[in-house]
Amino acid sequence: KSFLVEAFGGQVIYQSFGPQDPPRQGPEFERAVGAFPGTVVRAQAMVKIGTGPDIELFEMHGPEQAQPIRASDFGITHFGVYTDDIDASVERFEKAGGTPLTAPRAIPYATEKGPGNKVCYCRMPWGTTMEFITTPDRMAYHDQTDLRRWQDEN
Repeated sequence: KSFLVEAFGGQVIYQSFGPQDPPRQGPEFERAVGAFPGTVVRAQAMVKIGTGPDIELFEMHGPEQAQPIRASDFGITHFGVYTDDIDASVERFEKAGGTPLTAPRAIPYATEKGPGNKVCYCRMPWGTTMEFITTPDRMAYHDQTDLRRWQDEN
C-alpha cells in the first residue's frame, strides 16, 4: 500500500487486518475467494486514489502463485488512471519504484487521437500493469456517439 500512497497520492481508508493479526486461511476462505489450497492472507487494506474507484489490497502467500498477468493474457490485463499531467504522474510513479514501459506518448488509436491526448503503460513493483492516460482534447469518437468515457469533472 505504501507504493500506491507514494505513486498516486493514495490514502489508506482502512486496514481490516495486518501482519500483527491472525492470518486468514483455510478451506472456507479458499472457497469463498477462489484461492489455491494453502493460501494465507496476512493483510488487507482499502486505498482511495483521487475520485475514482478504491483499490482493495491483499497480501497473500500461497504454494502456487502465477507470474503477473501480461497484456497478451486472457482476462483483465491492466487498469487505467486518468491524469491531467501525465509527465508528472509518470515521474512520481517511477520515483515510488514503478517502471514506465515507455515515455508518455500520443495515443495511437484513431478514435482517441487528439493533439494533447497521451498514454503511458507502466509496471508496478509486483508486476501489475497499469496505464496513465490524459485526454484534454476532443477525440474522434465524439463524432460517432453521444456516449462518453468517464473523466473526472472536478
